[in-house]
Amino acid sequence: MVENSNIQVGKEPECILITSNLYKPNIGGIENSLFHLSEEYVKKGFRVVIAVSDINSDGIQLPLCEEVNGVIILRYKAKEYRGALGFIKHVINAIVLYKKIKREYKPKHSICRYHFNLVLMKLAGINNVTYLIPGVVKNETRISPVETHSKLASYRAKLSFSFHKWLQNLSMTYSDNLVVFSQNMLEQVSELTQRTDIQIGKPGVSLDRFKQLSNAEKKIVRENLNLASEKKVFLCIGRFVQAKGFETAIRAFSKLPFGQAELWLLGEGPLETHFKALITELGCGGTVHILGKKSNPEMYYMAADFFVMSSIYEPLGQTILEALASGLPLISAHSNENIVTATDEIICDEFNLFVKEHSVLGFYSAFEQAIRMSDKHYLDISNFNRIQAETRFSWGKLSSDLVDGT
Repeated sequence: MVENSNIQVGKEPECILITSNLYKPNIGGIENSLFHLSEEYVKKGFRVVIAVSDINSDGIQLPLCEEVNGVIILRYKAKEYRGALGFIKHVINAIVLYKKIKREYKPKHSICRYHFNLVLMKLAGINNVTYLIPGVVKNETRISPVETHSKLASYRAKLSFSFHKWLQNLSMTYSDNLVVFSQNMLEQVSELTQRTDIQIGKPGVSLDRFKQLSNAEKKIVRENLNLASEKKVFLCIGRFVQAKGFETAIRAFSKLPFGQAELWLLGEGPLETHFKALITELGCGGTVHILGKKSNPEMYYMAADFFVMSSIYEPLGQTILEALASGLPLISAHSNENIVTATDEIICDEFNLFVKEHSVLGFYSAFEQAIRMSDKHYLDISNFNRIQAETRFSWGKLSSDLVDGT
């Protein structure tokens, strides 16, 4: 039986609209949140609609309408469009879809994770929209400047960032409810809006998907991934962009004596070629491995021994929650004026490894300390982190918080 079900005899279930610009098969924290929130609302008895574009990193043609596990997924065409005329078509298609959803599904609650879509929802007349803010465009731009090779490309990039900053400010003004994942994000958003009704809602993590394994079980997972190793394995996951700080992790790892440990980097992005060249330059190709984008990151968490959180900008960091659920000790830096993350809100420094400074030397020292860690100390941290994931982060609780009182 579904707890707190909104289904009443003789009545259609209430509809919840969840929307962003991208969804599966794209891989990322926002896509992940759409999936898990929709899963929780189906359990609660809602009729769930996910509305997104058909853009995907694989370049495949996605169906404009499908139903997966009780969730209706509707997509508007955007993938094939280019230039100013293409942008106009993109906008029109999205507004037409949102109007159709308003007319046919009559959503009682709407949750939006991207500022562009929120503006279009409002233009389509959809009300009671909660903007679940993924990050602040202004700060993402400041910490991860776009590197281009031409003045025209640089101008276009700056124009695009200015446009998105304006759109996000507009979204914060016209959304009916504002929710962020951390105190860190609350402070960032408060600098951009005079609204005082911003709420904090902690995200969840799948405890069934991300599991804590013994050393023997890790060995089997590594063999199944064709990554068999007896060394300590450190894991980085995320987009290959400056804000993730992966270059610092690579340079620090290259200073370790060869054969002590391995560093795995999962992801893709504009800095991938640079990272590969850097690994060759530093001569650490035997210990630092770029594994690419993976659709099953949980297997790599379970195969690893430590998680490296090297970001200098991170609104929350879903990967931290996944690492906690996998029982991995974390290596990270404290938040400060130059390190804008929510790490201090999520993990306990007594049971993890915080670097003294976000630098090559700082992470090198932490890597050395992790390698020397005793089995007992490791198990104590692993158990503590898993319990933190179990008790503090729940998609079910967030799904309820987002609709209660709205």
